[in-house]
Amino acid sequence: MLGKITLAAAAAAHLVACATAEAGDPFGAISDTVQKYLDGTEKAKPDLIEEAFAPSLEVQWLGEDGALRQRGAAEYIETFRDMRYPDRKGKILAIDATDTAATVKAEIEWMGRRYTDYMLLLNIKGEWKITNKIVVWKDLESSEDIEAE
Repeated sequence: MLGKITLAAAAAAHLVACATAEAGDPFGAISDTVQKYLDGTEKAKPDLIEEAFAPSLEVQWLGEDGALRQRGAAEYIETFRDMRYPDRKGKILAIDATDTAATVKAEIEWMGRRYTDYMLLLNIKGEWKITNKIVVWKDLESSEDIEAE
């Protein structure tokens, strides 16, 4: 069992990603994959998002009516193709991994909302890929969010 990394450790893991990936520590490689996704969505670079996602990825969320909504990888990536540098900032909050499977929790601020992504990753033929993503969000203007900050 590889354990769990918290926010501070996740940031440190990303800074030493190259060295740790070479040493066989999966946290650097997992962080690299998720960072490609975050960078691709922050900088409107769909090729980076595509590198991070498995083709079978599905993004899932609950609609306002409570019903399950979903979007495939290609459709999700396409939404970033024509954007001009979205004002989107993301960070990794936690990584948990066992053998060839991992979960990552990330937080993204964009368009007046704070999104929380829960991602599942698999090490497929030596490469970590995001295979599924569940997202929830809150409006940043709510009094609850203002008090928490």
